[in-house]
Amino acid sequence: MSQSPPVDSSSPAPAPRRVYLPLPLHQSRLTWVLLAINVGVWLLMTALGGSERLEVLIAFGAKFNPLIVEGQVWRLLSSIFLHIGLVHLLFNSYALFRLGTDVERVFGSGRFLALYLLSGVGGSLLSFAFNSHLSAGASGAIFGLVGALGSHLFRHREAFGQLGRRQLWDIIGVAAYNLVFGFIMPGIDNLGHLGGLVSGVVLGWLLGPRYSVVLTAEGRPLVVDHNGWRRYWPGLAVVVLVLVTGTGLAMWVQADSAAVHLWRGQAALDAGDPARAVAELERAVARDPRSADGYFYLGVAYSELEQSALAAQAYEQALRLAPGAPEVHWNLALTYADLGRYEEAIARMEEFIALGPEQAYLSRAWAYINLWQRKLGQ
Repeated sequence: MSQSPPVDSSSPAPAPRRVYLPLPLHQSRLTWVLLAINVGVWLLMTALGGSERLEVLIAFGAKFNPLIVEGQVWRLLSSIFLHIGLVHLLFNSYALFRLGTDVERVFGSGRFLALYLLSGVGGSLLSFAFNSHLSAGASGAIFGLVGALGSHLFRHREAFGQLGRRQLWDIIGVAAYNLVFGFIMPGIDNLGHLGGLVSGVVLGWLLGPRYSVVLTAEGRPLVVDHNGWRRYWPGLAVVVLVLVTGTGLAMWVQADSAAVHLWRGQAALDAGDPARAVAELERAVARDPRSADGYFYLGVAYSELEQSALAAQAYEQALRLAPGAPEVHWNLALTYADLGRYEEAIARMEEFIALGPEQAYLSRAWAYINLWQRKLGQ
């Protein structure tokens, strides 16, 4: 009869063996669709006048605060499909290709699309609330992908091991570098980046896969994602509600902003209503005393009301704020002439000439100077 050898209870138990299991991944299709849309819209903008022209950007749906305040809230979404120039398009397309394919494979096409669009809107909303400048681009949505990937890696940092933790720190470094770069470089809508990043972190936590290991009928371990729509839809609804509420609050705040009053004043001038333009433009410069455009158009409105003394004061303030603006020198010269202040008019027109105007304006400028010199008896 055979007998088993005695068990030595003092010997250490064997260390558990780490098993690597494949994650459930999806195909990346929508990323290519989004890339095609971005390129197609840019080509159409280029064909209709250029993607860097203000009027083209506004016509195609850029984030433009005065029109959003007037009710065109769809610009918070449409602006993420527009790009200002070829370099802007190429940079964002490369980032979308690199990040979008990875995030879509992990999250699936439906959750990826919700993440991309809502992060883009979140970025546009923060920019709308605190940045009066026109803006466009997919950067907010792309930062949302960065934030979502960071949430995913953080949630599974233990399961993914050292490689996952290293990728998490890489994502944090990429986000930090680009945010710092955005604050340093002028012309970058960093608020849009920040809004997209925060939205992506939240949405990534809500929509991201929640893995567990189950055994198949054959007894093989299998990784499955338990985060179905029944689990995440309440959180997603809260995010949408926050975005809608935030849009309403931002519209209420921006309705009394300098940019909106400036836009309304310009529109009143175009409509031939200088009295209404004065009222709007006075509000604009009261809210932003550093607005050279506000004082310039206020001067135009006063001029149309034949209030030359007030027009001169407005132009003088615009000139202090923007001494290199040729249109301010021109209008102030003509206003001084209306007031009989010909020496000052000549000096302003000479400054206008020094700025190198087009030939047609140059000839007219010298004609005015000769006229005013004759009035002075020179």
